[in-house]
Amino acid sequence: MKQFFILLVVGFSAVNSVRAQTPPPPPLDSTNYEQVIFNKVEVEASFPGGQEGWRQYLMKNLQAAKIADLVTFPKRKKEFRQTIIVKFIVDRKGTISQVSAENMDADPYCVAEAIRVIKISPPWIPAKQNGRSVNAYRRQPITFVFER
Repeated sequence: MKQFFILLVVGFSAVNSVRAQTPPPPPLDSTNYEQVIFNKVEVEASFPGGQEGWRQYLMKNLQAAKIADLVTFPKRKKEFRQTIIVKFIVDRKGTISQVSAENMDADPYCVAEAIRVIKISPPWIPAKQNGRSVNAYRRQPITFVFER
């Protein structure tokens, strides 16, 4: 049985926003304002407690030890590092939905664990546009580092 030292690298990074074409914000009195999902916003959605809260949440909930024996190390390497970019929507109430990994070619055990930990997270602080809470995409990196 392999033994691994697991180091969790926490990233609350600038990778967090999608820079695709952004629809122009609808007028504030628009009835569809609550249905738009923004790609770019004035204030990004964030985890409650900021970076420290995110780190504590991952340390408590990420089950990296369970996947340590399952990941495939590159031959002749003593370290395996994998960053999963998880994309999801934070709605205007802070609820998470449409969780997926952008780099699905990554180790499947790391991908599954990164998606799982986002799906079970508590409500996030919603993004803001024109001073209002809005639905917005969020990209969150989670880096796994395993050492033999």
